[in-house]
Amino acid sequence: MNAPSLASSDESCLPVFRALIGCCRQVERVAARHVETLGLTHPQFDVLAELGDTAGMTVSELSERTLITRGTLKPVLDRLEERGLLVRCRGERDARQVQVALTAEGQRVFEATFGRHVAFLKQFIDRMPLDRQTHLIDLLQELERAFTP
Repeated sequence: MNAPSLASSDESCLPVFRALIGCCRQVERVAARHVETLGLTHPQFDVLAELGDTAGMTVSELSERTLITRGTLKPVLDRLEERGLLVRCRGERDARQVQVALTAEGQRVFEATFGRHVAFLKQFIDRMPLDRQTHLIDLLQELERAFTP
């Protein structure tokens, strides 16, 4: 009996990646369409969700928490600032750092949209029994740890 070739065993991970990436893309599509009905782009919503109910944070912290690169984040922040939803200012201790925070209107938009979007997404997750949701979380955390150096 012949042992499987190295190429075959290497490629055995591809169905896992295809399923994971396909799932992520579909969730992203559905979530983005819903957020657009709330009058925001998905990156704008992501920023509001991170800044909501906080005193604000640096652009670097926001970039890490949203996983939006600094180059992509700048136009998102520009647009939110133009809409009067956030303010930017230089850090008091380090003028090189830019602090961002929601305005009162930005906090209002956050409060009006965040819960609605979470409830929208929950209806899809709730299609899975709770024990399967828990198992999925465990599996995804295990996969994340496998990729952590």
